[in-house]
Amino acid sequence: MTADVAATQWLFSRDDMQYTPSVTGTYELPAPADTESSSAMVKHTAQTMTSEQERVLRGKGVHLIYKMGEFLQVGQHVMVAAATFFHRFFMRRPLQVNRAGSGWSHYEVAAACVFLACKAEESLRKLSSVVDAVMASLDKSPEGQMRWADRSFRANHGSHEFAKWRDCIILHEEALLTTLCFDLVVPQPHELLVRAARTLEVETPLARLAWTILNDAFRDPTCLFFDAPVLASGAFLKACTERNVDPAMYYAARPSDAPRRPDDEGDDYFDWLDVFDVDLDEARDAMQAIEKDVYDFHLPLQRVSSSRSAPQPPPTTASS
Repeated sequence: MTADVAATQWLFSRDDMQYTPSVTGTYELPAPADTESSSAMVKHTAQTMTSEQERVLRGKGVHLIYKMGEFLQVGQHVMVAAATFFHRFFMRRPLQVNRAGSGWSHYEVAAACVFLACKAEESLRKLSSVVDAVMASLDKSPEGQMRWADRSFRANHGSHEFAKWRDCIILHEEALLTTLCFDLVVPQPHELLVRAARTLEVETPLARLAWTILNDAFRDPTCLFFDAPVLASGAFLKACTERNVDPAMYYAARPSDAPRRPDDEGDDYFDWLDVFDVDLDEARDAMQAIEKDVYDFHLPLQRVSSSRSAPQPPPTTASS
């Protein structure tokens, strides 16, 4: 696989969300190794759901990833990798409509994504610790929420529930690796955002808001629609919009060896678009996608869910 193909095979469009395996109900798997045509692909069918239902389940899966990541005290790069694996997987495999249906459970895949991301991002955690994290994160009782918050939850390793999650994570890890074609390199837009914020000398509150918005973007497949620099610039532009700040006020000195564009007139500085290496239309498209697909869609659902359930981790608000 060439570098160009590897870089673009995981980029999708909004239209692609209408043709995912969860929506169409069809997907392909390699033929069993003991068959004559072991290299062929075999078409399978699954129960279907609407694109909106799929996005809701994806949001719940990423919410679990974030809760597990906080419990395990891993870095943001691990949670970003896990969320990216999660969304990529379900572009090629269907979500499970119900426990009796075919497909893959969003919670089970999310747990396996965390385990795999810890390995891929060199932030190793024991399998037993990952099982503790998923069981603690899914415990909705008041006592369970307290034990999640103070990270005191420890599962009984001899229990049926522990064995179920342990085996489930191991099995789903194999499915993840084959579906992802063992491509575990994930661009990190948070790293680009931090680097740009330091270069532009952005105030800490504004940089933190952009960081939060970028976190929220991974709750929806929107994060698969844009390259990492574009997604990071969209989060920064939305943060500036929320705070009524003109991003054009941020610029940085141009390095002496930096290449110049044909339309440059000898300026000795980079504006914020130069630092992110995007154009204004790209940044605006990413910002509008985050507004529409993340906040306009997921935030109202989270508010309804929070009003019906036990206390949740900090909500995804871009205005706090």
